[in-house]
Amino acid sequence: MSAAEAWPSHTALASALHVCVGLSASLSKRALTAAAFAGFLLAAPLWAKAEPAAAPARAELQPAIALSHCAERLKPAFQTGDPVAIQAAVQDVELLRRTYGTLDVLPLVEAMTIFARDLGRKGSPAAGIKVLDTVERWAPRNPSVLGARIVLARQQGPQGWVWSIADLLELTRARLTNPDHRWLWTLQHLAWARVMAALLLWGTALALGLRYRRVWRTTWEDPLRHHAIHPHVVALLGAFIVTLPVVFGLDPGLAAMLWLWILAPFLTGPEVRVALAVILIQMVHPVLTLVEPLASPAPRPSLVTLQLRPQPAPPDERILAGLSAHDRTFLAGWRQLQSQDWPRAAATFEALAKESGDRAEVVNNLGVARYQMGNVQGAQACFDEAATLAPRRGEILLNQSVVAFRQMDGPLGFAKQEDARHFAPETFNRILAANQARTDQRTFALPLPDTPERIAALARAIRPERPASGGGIHLYTLLNLLLPLAAAGLFYLRLSRSIAQAHPSQCARCGEPFHTTDSPDAWVCSKCHHLFVLKDGLHGESRKRKVEEVAGFQRSQRWVHRFLAFALPGTDLLLAGETRAGMVEFSFLCFAAGVVLATGRPLRYPGEVLQDPATVWLPMGLVLLAILFLRSWLKLLPRRG
Repeated sequence: MSAAEAWPSHTALASALHVCVGLSASLSKRALTAAAFAGFLLAAPLWAKAEPAAAPARAELQPAIALSHCAERLKPAFQTGDPVAIQAAVQDVELLRRTYGTLDVLPLVEAMTIFARDLGRKGSPAAGIKVLDTVERWAPRNPSVLGARIVLARQQGPQGWVWSIADLLELTRARLTNPDHRWLWTLQHLAWARVMAALLLWGTALALGLRYRRVWRTTWEDPLRHHAIHPHVVALLGAFIVTLPVVFGLDPGLAAMLWLWILAPFLTGPEVRVALAVILIQMVHPVLTLVEPLASPAPRPSLVTLQLRPQPAPPDERILAGLSAHDRTFLAGWRQLQSQDWPRAAATFEALAKESGDRAEVVNNLGVARYQMGNVQGAQACFDEAATLAPRRGEILLNQSVVAFRQMDGPLGFAKQEDARHFAPETFNRILAANQARTDQRTFALPLPDTPERIAALARAIRPERPASGGGIHLYTLLNLLLPLAAAGLFYLRLSRSIAQAHPSQCARCGEPFHTTDSPDAWVCSKCHHLFVLKDGLHGESRKRKVEEVAGFQRSQRWVHRFLAFALPGTDLLLAGETRAGMVEFSFLCFAAGVVLATGRPLRYPGEVLQDPATVWLPMGLVLLAILFLRSWLKLLPRRG
């Protein structure tokens, strides 16, 4: 219709005005008013044509546009803090959910979650928490809402950290129960294991190497001493031997394993057990490497999500091309239900009802269309048939309840509601929130369920199949898995061979290497045994020289002990021979250091728009690290004799 056709013609307006004027000349004032109103009515039908019928918006765009409109109404309402305005905006969302069925309003919840985080950054965490408390009814226990509440609570001070513990535990439970997030959360919170294993290996090898440093050198110096090689060359060869794996570009952990293998004959029983345990702990690295692919699975397509989530545009037909004709027809009927085209939806599902696939969903949706068209008896027959096929579906039970209340059968209506609450509590709560006001009685459709075949068809359309790149364990991962086992085996083999033959040891007093068969004391050389135990057998000059050697070695031991106590708490006890106590303290140190060094930035999990709150592992690790270092540094303070 053109603009000229939309407005009444001048002739029609003049005729109406002429009637009014003619009547006004002969009637009273009250009659004049009535005549003017009558003249307006004469022109009103013509004016009705002046407003062209608004072009109907595309049905697929309406839910998304309505959600955006609700978000823009909610934000100013919360900024003003007016409870009336907030309640009015919330009711708009409730009406929207009733209009479009049990529409998934998660995009609206995520938008309001971002808005709440912005309020917290602007210095109003309490206002942000109020926003989250309001929108959580539409997405109970949603990870984004829980994470935002934790962040906002922590911004309120130390008490907020305590208040957020319950939400933190709930968020952890949500991560562990979600198959797409479970392994990512696990790897994020086990990253410290890699650092801890590496620090244990290097720290233990360093402490034991310093403890047996003099006898350690004899393993390669004694064979070279008979060839009259300069001591400096011998020292360079020794440095090359102990760093051989690093020189060849191998894993530095191999160097530490080589040190423990060389030291095997000199270690005590507790030290042997500690060395073997530390070597086997290195299997943590390949095990976590094998788990890493589980943390980044490809997102799985979902027909249910495609139907319940508001789509900014209808799905691409090429994506749905892999589905069967039955599935594509069902999705067409679903879109007709969403656009409230009840006659076409009824015709679509009546045609599908003649087939056998997904009959419970098809018959239920046919009942929904019939009910909205006023055919209550036909709707009841459909819902009863659907209930026989799927007796525990919450939507079907609630539909039966709606029909029962419509027919004034209150006991049956309440009984069906209780059945829905018992068999499908989550569905009941979701639909109850969508129909919170209870100002109208309405029915609820069932989406086309996901099946492996449908998911595979969607996946092929979204991500075409690629040629297999070869599965199985990578060669590097396999080597890392076998390396600790091989190192432990070689360590045990060298240890068992050293037991059957005499081997050198290191004197605990002077540090000089000696053969255990040359002294009655396994920890002290024969000279120190005669000097400090028997107190005989040495010339005065030899006694003096030996005392100076002992003093020099003990002085260097004290400096090494102080360094280890300052830099690596726990290894100082390993140096002193207190293996069990030292290993316990050093293990706690490695754990705390691993937590601090391996805890990265918060993650944004797949399918979510916000990052998780910062983990509490980092402050816990820092506190434990500070306690361990302070406890060790107190040993360095001078004490009274």
